[in-house]
Amino acid sequence: MEKKLKQSILTSYLIGAPIGIFVVFATIFVPSFLFGEGLMTIVILGTYGISTIGLVVAFLIALWIGGKLAYKNIKSGKSLLLTSFKYSIVVNLIIWTTFCLIIGLTVTEERFLMMIPPIIAFAVCTVLTTFSIGLLISYIIKRINNKPTELKNTVANTV
Repeated sequence: MEKKLKQSILTSYLIGAPIGIFVVFATIFVPSFLFGEGLMTIVILGTYGISTIGLVVAFLIALWIGGKLAYKNIKSGKSLLLTSFKYSIVVNLIIWTTFCLIIGLTVTEERFLMMIPPIIAFAVCTVLTTFSIGLLISYIIKRINNKPTELKNTVANTV
C-alpha cells in the first residue's frame, strides 16, 4: 500500500475515531447528566444497545473506507468540499445502515418507528460532518498528498 494512502487512512482514524466514539457515548450519557436521572440512559441502551455496538464496529470499518475514498478524491483533483461530502456520506451511510439492519433483525414490534431516529441522525450527521470533521480530514489528506515524496539515498559509500 502506498505511503500517502496509509497516512490518509491513519488520519481518518486519528481524527474520526476519537470524535465519533465520544459522540456515541455523549448521546448515551448526556441525558442522564442533564436531567440527573439514569432512566433515559437505560431507555437508550435498552432500545438501541445492540445496534449501538454494531454502529461502533461499522464506524471503525467505515473510517478506513472513507479515508481511502478521500485520498482517491483528493488525488484526482476533487474539491475539498466535495471530498468532505463524499467522505461524510459514505461513513454515515455505512454506520446508519448497519444500525438500521441490526434494528430490523432484533426488533419485533414497531420496527418502522424505531428506524425514524437513525434515519434523521443519518441526515443530520452527514450535513454536520461534511462541514466539520470531514472537511478537516479532507484538508489534512490534501496536505499529505501535496507533500513532496522523499527519495532516499540508496547508494552505499564505497571505500
